[in-house]
Order: sequence, then C-alpha cells, then structure tokens
Amino acid sequence: MAESSARAGAGVFAPWAAPWRATLLLALGVTALRIVYLVWLCPYTLIEDEAHYWEWSRRLEWSYYSKGPGVAWLIAASTWLFGASEWSVRLPAALASGAAALCVAGLARDACGDGRAGFIGACVFLLMPVFQVVGLLMTIDGPMVACWAAACWAAWRAMERGSGPAWVALGAALAVGFLFKYVVVLLVPGLVWYALLRRGSGRGRAGWGWVSAGVGVGLLGVVPVAAWNATHGWPTVHHLLGHLGLPGGDVAPSGPEGGGWRYDPRWTLEFLGGQIGLVGAPILLCVYSVVVAVRRRREAGWPGRAFLIVCGVPVLLIYVAVSFVTEPEGNWPMAGYVTVAALCGWGVVDAMDEVVRRRAAWSALPRGERPWAGIVRRRPELHRQIAWDVSVALGLVIGFGALRIDLLARAPLVGWMFPEGRLLGAEERAADAAERLALLRERTGLEPFVIAQQYGRASQMAFYLPGRPTVYCASSLTAGRATQYDHWPETDLRDADLARALLGRPALLTGATIEQWRMAFDRVEPGPQLRGETKAGRLVFVGIGYRGFGAAGGDGARGGER
Repeated sequence: MAESSARAGAGVFAPWAAPWRATLLLALGVTALRIVYLVWLCPYTLIEDEAHYWEWSRRLEWSYYSKGPGVAWLIAASTWLFGASEWSVRLPAALASGAAALCVAGLARDACGDGRAGFIGACVFLLMPVFQVVGLLMTIDGPMVACWAAACWAAWRAMERGSGPAWVALGAALAVGFLFKYVVVLLVPGLVWYALLRRGSGRGRAGWGWVSAGVGVGLLGVVPVAAWNATHGWPTVHHLLGHLGLPGGDVAPSGPEGGGWRYDPRWTLEFLGGQIGLVGAPILLCVYSVVVAVRRRREAGWPGRAFLIVCGVPVLLIYVAVSFVTEPEGNWPMAGYVTVAALCGWGVVDAMDEVVRRRAAWSALPRGERPWAGIVRRRPELHRQIAWDVSVALGLVIGFGALRIDLLARAPLVGWMFPEGRLLGAEERAADAAERLALLRERTGLEPFVIAQQYGRASQMAFYLPGRPTVYCASSLTAGRATQYDHWPETDLRDADLARALLGRPALLTGATIEQWRMAFDRVEPGPQLRGETKAGRLVFVGIGYRGFGAAGGDGARGGER
C-alpha cells in the first residue's frame, strides 16, 4: 500500500493511528466491552425482531417468509454453542460489528492510501448511532452491514489491483449478505457506476475467469432463497411488493382506491430527518467529506474517494426515490454509510493535518500577535475538524447512554424521547401470562395455549414463557399481514391437523379485538392488560373452547370435524 510519506513525520495528525495494530486494538477492545456488557450488564429483554429471529433459529429452513436464512443460522450456531439466552442471541451482532469496523478500516487504508484514514474511518463507523444499535441488538442489519463492508473492500482490490481472489471474495460477501438482507444487491449499481467511471484507466485487471468465478459465487446466495420460495408460492416477493405498497404485495397498495399514484411529502421529509437521528453528528462529517472530495476530484487520490462515494451515496438516493412511492423505514439505507464512514476517515485526516500545520504556524507567532484564526475559538480551526470533535463527543455520549435507556427514560422533561417500551417488559409480560395460564388450566382442567395477534409479541412469549412452548400468531387471520408462523405446519392456525390438536382447549389471547377472536372460540372474555405492557390498546382476552379459524379464517376448522 502506498501510504502518505508525510504520515510518519512530525507535525501530522495522529501518527500513532497509522499501523494496523491501532485499528485492531480499537475493534477488539470495543467488541470485548460489548460482549462483557451483553453477558453481565445489559438490562434489555429481547426486542420483538430479535425474539422472532430466535423463533426462526428453532426451525431452521433454507429461507423464510420475509428474509433469508442467515440470521436464523447465525443465532442457531450461537445458541447451540452457549445455550439459549439473551446474550447468546445477541453475541453475533457484537462480532459482526467488530468485523465491519475492521473492513471499513481496511477499505479506507487501501482506497485513501493512509493508515490513519483507516483508524478514523473505523471510529466514525463506531460513533454512528445506527451502527451502535446494530452492534448490540441482533437483527439482520448488523451481519448485512459487515458483509457490505467486506464486499466493498474486496471490490476495491478486485477492480483497482486486478486481484483474482478478490473477485471471489466479493462474490462470497455478496452471497452471504444476501442471506441476511436482500438490500445488499444495491451495492451492484455503485460498482457498475465506478467501473464506468474508471474504464480505460489502464489499471490492473483480473482475467475473465476470476470475474466469472466471483459472479458464480455471488449467485450461490440466491439459491436457498429461491428454492424455498419456489416451494412456498413466492411469499418473499409478495412481502417485498407489500413493503413498497405495490400491486401483488401482501398488503393493499398505497395508492388511492382504484389505483393511481399517491404521494405524501411527509414520507420524504421524515425519511431525511430520520437520517440525522440514525447517523447523528457524523452526518456533518459525511457531507463535508463528500463535498470536499468532489471539489478536489482533479487531485491525486480521487479514484479511491470516488469509489467510496459511488458505493454509498446512491443507496441513499435510491431510498429517497422510494419515498415518493411509499413510506420507507429510516434504517433501510444504513449500508450506504459504510463507505461514507471510510471516506470520513480521509476527510478527518486531511482536515486535521491542515489544522496541525496552521496551529503550528499560529503558535510560532508572539502571543500578542496571534490573530483570531478559528471559528469558535481563537486558534485555527476548520469546519471538518469541529464536526469531528462534535462527532466524537456526541457519539460517546449517545453510545454510553444507549446502554441504559431505561434510566434515561426516567429523566424529567426528556424521558419521553427514549423508547424504553421496545427494550423492556417482555419478561414481565410473560411472567404475568404464565400466571394467567396457570389459573386457566386450573379453571378448565385443560391445557391452555397462547395466540398473539402480532408476530413479535408471539415470539417474545415463546422465548420468555416457562419451558419456551409453541406460541401461535393470528396476524393474517385478524386483518393483519402474513407472517412466518403461517408457513410452519406446527404454528399455522389454518392447518387442519393443528386445529384438531387444539380443538376445545382454552387460550390466552393478546392483541386484536374481541370480535376477531370470537371467530375461533365458543366464548371470549376480556381481561386486563399484561403487566409490563407499554402499548395502549393492546388488549388481552381469554378464549374458551377453540373451534379454529379454518381455511378462510371465518367459520373455523371444526366444521369438517362434526
């Protein structure tokens, strides 16, 4: 690697950050601290998505209704090694975050030609709130981001160094990433764009055999997803279309009745505002670094900076375009910030080197002759340097604050801002449910079961109830969307064999309405909300005499039995 020769000399910013050792210690140190926190200090119960992916890991498949199998396989491996617990479910998230930070650093070192850019790029990545969250909670995003970062690093080596094995590594990273989240394919347009920008540059090229091998390996990630969908009626396609509010989806199209395009400007405004919250103060660094890099595109080093831009910015632009069709989730474009974080590594080093030089010249002046040379302070400053200082300060505050949101939620005036309800209460709700199930068992002399209207609450109940029993989800039968529970025979409430096994038994019911539950029970009785419930209106009922929902979710499955 051709690193800046000035790096090791005096008068430059953070020369100690140039060796790989510094970045390795950073990533390993942060990962180790996170594991200690998850094992001994974390107060949070599994959030709904984490619990649902754990449910998937109990029933390993080639793919699942809404996502690929990667998250289930990873959780299954962790819980097989360490037992099923909150920390073992989340352990892969911490490991994936550490791996992603290392890949961001490696990419920045190679693309920017400066080891310090790698260290700072990893710091920027770890300071972004969205990546702090996915480093602690086990969702599909953390492993996908790690695969995205690895794919970008491999792509740079493949396209600029002509490395044949790097093409295979690129394909492998994309294949594995696809098993976690399909959005990984959005990296491909950026790579194509960069290839067009660099055509005819004379850089090293690998043979077409290596390129073909990389493409072939990349397509392997599609095989298990396609195979499972082909045997289940392509539910993932319907799910993705439903997410975009398009015809053919598992929810009604977002347009007005009769079809046509409908747009709410709040979709775009809230999406863009959400990026500020998810990226935090480093978003200023992102903007500054992109702008400065583009302005200096005729300088040496532009190809590396261009690569980092075109692999990241297009993802955000794609989802801005999506916001004109439907309401996107704020976290959808998070992968785009991976390479922008690496670019920020260059932007910070470039700015801080200039600040060091200016401050040295300013300090050499007699005290009485030193002019006001800064923005908020007397000594020389740059906007990027201030953005870096703010990013470090706020990133650390947010990072440590995120470890105990339950305490922040009790703070006067600002406590309402912290989503405590999503992180706490699942264990308490399950304990209350267990008590009610015991009373129902004593009252009826029959073994009761649990049906939740929402898949996340069903999964939390399954994890936290004693013995971790099978819990059922009735979302698709109570005016909600389909879920993975509809694709397992042992949890599909439309299944005739399951209906016969549950026939006549009582159940504890959460969510939905009493009218919807009456479709499937002889009698339904309302009850108080579960202890620990944070969502107003999420009701609890007791169902007596299960009849079944039946194939249409109406008259019940018992019709063919009597």
